Amino acid sequence: MNADYGLPPNIRLIDDFHLGQPHVVATYVLLGDEPAIVDPGPASALPTLTAGLAEHGIAIADLRAVLLTHIHLDHAGATGSLVRAAPHLRVYVHQRGAPHMVAPDKLLGSAARIYGERMHELWGEFLPVPESNLTRLTGGETLQIGERQLAVYDAPGHAYHHVLYYEAASAVAFVGDTVGVSLTGTTDVRPATPPPEVDLEAWRGTLDTLLALEPHTLCLTHFGPSHDAERHITTFWERTLHWAEQVRADLAAGADDATAAANLAALAERELGPDTPAAVRAQYAQAAAVPMSYSGLTRYWRKKNSITTT
Repeated sequence: MNADYGLPPNIRLIDDFHLGQPHVVATYVLLGDEPAIVDPGPASALPTLTAGLAEHGIAIADLRAVLLTHIHLDHAGATGSLVRAAPHLRVYVHQRGAPHMVAPDKLLGSAARIYGERMHELWGEFLPVPESNLTRLTGGETLQIGERQLAVYDAPGHAYHHVLYYEAASAVAFVGDTVGVSLTGTTDVRPATPPPEVDLEAWRGTLDTLLALEPHTLCLTHFGPSHDAERHITTFWERTLHWAEQVRADLAAGADDATAAANLAALAERELGPDTPAAVRAQYAQAAAVPMSYSGLTRYWRKKNSITTT
């Protein structure tokens, strides 16, 4: 379940085996005198996370902090359950996402319209987090968690409430979905542009901030570390712009949603290539479903250019 993935010895990755599938959702464990985790994943994977922590001799009650890159259910869904089990936990989250952690009804209602009857199967129970457990972030903070220092950066693009955590001592950046999806053992980098907050202009600024840090390692939630940060970021941005242009051109030409979505799916298939195993294709589909990215990009272009489709 656990492996070092080329990470420093005080950082470990737990594969949450979301829906029983490996290499889809990762949680990072920050070992030390005050153990912490980055992105606990959905509550549906909480038993696997608990077992993974136990392999490092850590119980939920031993954790001191949960660091959220953003509040999407596949990243933050288990947070309330962890706080219920360990009421002392400090939860770090962007100030724009914090209200939804305290009162998640609106967030869950929006997700339910997308996932319908699969909500509980996919994500489990999303429990609220008491306001007293939250530390609201804006970017610019330095977190002291035991002996570990992490710098916080505002990171809009994938979502307005996204942050990055950077540990200068190890040159490791915990990036959530900021640089897309790249599964362990592959070189493909897939965009992740779900609705409703995709902002390409802001995203470019976030990537420039990340590049300026010159990280050795990018810790992706989907899935695992990338040890060639500049190549990864460059590839990710090229792919994202390619996807965005594909959608923009189709919408501008008057294509209906079904046609435009099919064209984007075909582009994603071409990028994976014909030799990609079926199991890896399934992992990419679960970690970053193309229809979700299509929805996010259409929303972006419609807001930006007032494009309508049939």
